[in-house]
Amino acid sequence: MNANTEIDLDALHDAVVSNISNGMPAVASVQSYPSEREALPLPAVVVDLEDMEAAPDADPGTEQLAVLTRWRARLILGFRTADVQRQVRKGASKLAHLVHLNRWGQPVGPARVTLVGPDPFDPDLDQYEVWVVEWEQLVHLGASVWECPLAVPDTVFLGIEPDTGPDHIDDYRQIVPAPDL
Repeated sequence: MNANTEIDLDALHDAVVSNISNGMPAVASVQSYPSEREALPLPAVVVDLEDMEAAPDADPGTEQLAVLTRWRARLILGFRTADVQRQVRKGASKLAHLVHLNRWGQPVGPARVTLVGPDPFDPDLDQYEVWVVEWEQLVHLGASVWECPLAVPDTVFLGIEPDTGPDHIDDYRQIVPAPDL
């Protein structure tokens, strides 16, 4: 990751949705946090940022908060889809490959897939076949203290040891810049 790692979570969500949508053109709908999951055009992918855990071992030295984000993308197929059991597994494997090491065009760490498997726990989706792809991704929250306009001094003075410090102000020499060529 580079020094400019400030992330906008809205932009990251949009980038994830856009990348999945572009990478899986056969999917009719890719959304984050849809209000009605039953009304989604199928097949669909629903993307959620599940949680964020502080990652102090990944402190970037910029006074930003390093967090390990955990994401979940559910691939949803109608249970009447032909060969649905095979199709949901193939789709989930394609989704997992798309997620693997992806940075979504954002200043974040590479995605690390942690799970690909069935997701039977959402009662709103009991008429569907649903597989989930979960991943973790390191992000830095907040602005870097190093992101500021570069201050260029107007005047530079040179002091030679041991005659430096406040007691030797009169010993310093002004450095005159070379003329522009």
